[in-house]
Amino acid sequence: MRRDYWETLCNIWAAERWQQTSTTIKVNQSANPEANMHTSGFVSFATHQSRLENELKRPPTFKEVFDKTHKKKGTDQYISDRAREVAESYSQQMTEKYAGEEEQP
Repeated sequence: MRRDYWETLCNIWAAERWQQTSTTIKVNQSANPEANMHTSGFVSFATHQSRLENELKRPPTFKEVFDKTHKKKGTDQYISDRAREVAESYSQQMTEKYAGEEEQP
């Protein structure tokens, strides 16, 4: 990384606003660790989406990417009850929103 970029980032991270935001995030994450679980490690959501698109030969749905990042490897089990609830809620919302659309001319 270029030195000037690094120095700029260090200045941002040292700012009081950044420190307050960081502290708030740490408190929120520690208060509800299950809500922050996923299986993607340091790989971004966008990278998973791109890899899945290459694998499927089409753009993946949000649910497909969510499942890829929130299910135990090699199983059909979500990593937490919260992840399962989010997936079910999303599926229900999409069904309600788009139900019957494929039948319209």
